[in-house]
Amino acid sequence: MTAAETSGDEAADAFARLTRILEVLARHGVEFIAIGGWAVQAQRLNLGYLTKDVDFTPAPDPDNLQRLSGALDDLGAQLRTGTESVLFPHDAEFLARMSMLNLTCDYGNFDLCAEPSGIEGGYEELARRAHTILLSVDDETIQVRCADLADIVRSKQAADRPKDREVLELLVAQLKDRDANR
Repeated sequence: MTAAETSGDEAADAFARLTRILEVLARHGVEFIAIGGWAVQAQRLNLGYLTKDVDFTPAPDPDNLQRLSGALDDLGAQLRTGTESVLFPHDAEFLARMSMLNLTCDYGNFDLCAEPSGIEGGYEELARRAHTILLSVDDETIQVRCADLADIVRSKQAADRPKDREVLELLVAQLKDRDANR
């Protein structure tokens, strides 16, 4: 389904559901940077389609990863394994060894990515240019750090997946427009 085929209410509902995942992370004090399509939409940029998941890169320090583990427990996070989802044991040590986890919970799908494609420094590199946005969840305001559009473009170029290639022209045009207006 393209963004044009999705009603505004459906798009807003999907975005709000995915935002609840990040609200749980924020409530647990997890330091992370949202990346990918959700981060594009959160910054009020045009992705060209409605994203169906939220991707993020957590800060890699052990205390943060332990808080992340607690948030995953609260979310009831399960590993997505093709057509099934399974519970999995996790703690900071387990999470430190993972480069990528495809997860799901009642709010939707989400991906934990320690080092996004094209972003060699992972969290630390993303943090240098990340933007903090404010979002409302149940009459509360949460802060979410989102990757800069230039980093999102670089990551999508490096990943070189068909869905990324389809939107790169649109994202690059917005990046050029943004940079020209600075």
